[in-house]
Amino acid sequence: MHELVLFASVPSHQHHELLQQLAGLTAMQPRHRLERRLIFKAYRRPGLINTRGGTGRDVQGADIVRLNKMLNGGMFYTQVIGPISEADFHNTKPSSSADPDHPMSHDEAAGNSYDYDSQPWKLEFRDIPEAGTRSTITARLTASATLPRGDIVTPMDAWGYSFVTEYVVEGDVFIHNDIVIFLHRVLQYPSHGQEPHEPRRQLPSFRDMSPLERTGGYILQAAITVQDGSNQELMRTASQHLFGLREQLKSVVRLEHADRLSLDTRAK
Repeated sequence: MHELVLFASVPSHQHHELLQQLAGLTAMQPRHRLERRLIFKAYRRPGLINTRGGTGRDVQGADIVRLNKMLNGGMFYTQVIGPISEADFHNTKPSSSADPDHPMSHDEAAGNSYDYDSQPWKLEFRDIPEAGTRSTITARLTASATLPRGDIVTPMDAWGYSFVTEYVVEGDVFIHNDIVIFLHRVLQYPSHGQEPHEPRRQLPSFRDMSPLERTGGYILQAAITVQDGSNQELMRTASQHLFGLREQLKSVVRLEHADRLSLDTRAK
């Protein structure tokens, strides 16, 4: 698959207004999205995945083919993404409606409903953007595959990938014809000294998360996925659709292609 993308920087004071404008443009209400994003780095060229083992039991059919192709390519950083909700974060507020006749469980009393062992994951591979083609738009090879739930470090290590860090993405999604519009920001975990060597099994309070962009700004991403990147007619049509959206939003934001090297996912 190929992904064609345009990006724009959105100041924090413009966020609410842009949400309203996107809702009017797409004739839909925003779909709020929260994701854990784990970064893994290839430390050796991985071997073929052993699908007979327990780690592969949730990876079926075509996903195995895609996964093998991704993990047996060059040396890359890659993302493992897991959907979450605000309810998964530690709630530090005490409940004012506690029933003395029905005491809360330990997890409820702690305000902790997150179950790491049931966390679904998806591997997303993004190649370095193509050079010298469609210079006014970012085009890159992309692929994704479903991974086993819960502890993801063991299978990733078996495939030659070590955990580096993680963060949370919060934002709102709109669909405009074949374009996925994602207005989002990156959130960092509260710092407690040394960075963890594996994914967190519990999440902190949501209000303790801090924006990576100190000014509170957001990123607007407009993307189209083309199944057959070798089909020039499909790629041309997708590009035209993105240019059309850029024209519609030019009075509000400036959608542009990203610097190619800033999206380089190769592990040095």
